[in-house]
Amino acid sequence: MTNHHEREHLALVIGAGVAGSEAAYQLARHGIRVIVVDQNALPYGKIEDGLPMWHIGLRDRVEEEIDKKLRHPKIKFLPLFKIGRDAQLSDLMNEYKFDAVILAFGAWKDRPLPVPGIEKFKETGQLIYQNDLLKWFNHKHEPGFEGPHFEIKDGVTVIGGGLSSLDVMKIVMMELVGKVLKEKYGLDYDVFTMEKKGIKKILEENNLKWEDLGLKGATLVYRRSAREMPLKVAASDDPKDKEKAKDVAERLLNTYKEKFMFDFIPHAVPVDFKEENGKLKALIFERTENKDGKPVLTGQRFEHPTSQVISSIGSIPVKLPGIPYEGDAIKTEGPLGSKVSGYDNLFAVGNAVTGKGNIKMAKEHGRQAMKDWIETKREPVAGVLRQLNDKFIEDTDKRADRISDYILSQPIPTQEEVEHVWELVEERRKKIGYTTYDEWIARHKPVRLEEILRKNK
Repeated sequence: MTNHHEREHLALVIGAGVAGSEAAYQLARHGIRVIVVDQNALPYGKIEDGLPMWHIGLRDRVEEEIDKKLRHPKIKFLPLFKIGRDAQLSDLMNEYKFDAVILAFGAWKDRPLPVPGIEKFKETGQLIYQNDLLKWFNHKHEPGFEGPHFEIKDGVTVIGGGLSSLDVMKIVMMELVGKVLKEKYGLDYDVFTMEKKGIKKILEENNLKWEDLGLKGATLVYRRSAREMPLKVAASDDPKDKEKAKDVAERLLNTYKEKFMFDFIPHAVPVDFKEENGKLKALIFERTENKDGKPVLTGQRFEHPTSQVISSIGSIPVKLPGIPYEGDAIKTEGPLGSKVSGYDNLFAVGNAVTGKGNIKMAKEHGRQAMKDWIETKREPVAGVLRQLNDKFIEDTDKRADRISDYILSQPIPTQEEVEHVWELVEERRKKIGYTTYDEWIARHKPVRLEEILRKNK
């Protein structure tokens, strides 16, 4: 790599989660100063609010990795800063001397459930979206929690497929069964025990049967078959590997169904609903069939009684004005697809580009995209990223070096200009009471349910 000596360059990363922190770290390690802004108090994104709380090990590992990256001396983290509220993206790009602006704000907006008129049931709590559900579930135990509050109703229907939908099924079944066990039998199980053992085993341990609970339970509805659920990535494009992945997906769904005792309806999509006195009473589904790998409507409809519907059909990025989009994702170009189309120094990484709300995908893409503008290979960062395969690490290393080289090749802003922006951020941090990164994190990290349970034992 070219020796650029003591050149001071400045980049802005919008979004401090998995992809944003990785992008910032890759730039900082090349000697580039980086300002990382995030709309939340904490930088962890979906690791904190979108990953079910029982994933303690994964959550703590990834958050520790994000902390390590954002502690880099050339990175300045600014929390509680929202684009569109505190500053417009166009102003940040035009008024300040950033060599590059990187969008890494993820996919936090739930994909709307495509049933005309159903949104009105959000007001009554009969329609819940996955992101709201997870935020409530993860934080409802916290004193003074001001987020959304929900009550899972018996007979709930969950729409979606994939691992996130299976997590939602765990949540609804643990909420429903846990409430009955406590109120009817005086059995108080914490969420971690219930998740580990499963509903079936807990009932068996207490000599109970499903019928004893008096519950209708919950139903998961998916537009494809169980074998076509995106639960396992095929090892290759070989038909045998694809079939193996489908076998795994089917076995995994069946394991979840048995362990958590929920129902499953394949090959169906919601198209309408029935209501009575303003309350949701049933969903109207249309059967699908597989044609050339895609689910196609058949015209055959059926009615499914339900008290509540939870949509788990994916998350999409919030769209910023002036940014080109292709469907739900930011439109990008360049050798490896990270430069925002129509801009010279605006890049996008993570789920803002993939158009999905997947944590692993955000991590992978964040590392990949930072390799887009340089040619040298480097050793991968330690920690969570070691879990990625060697081929992926090799590709992503190239990308991080490439975007760094792009920045370092730009005209150098004066040191006064760089310091001016650096100080503006420092002034903003002082206004919100920010002292040091570690002190801020310690002050804003929520009370963990596992810690409460441990103290009460």
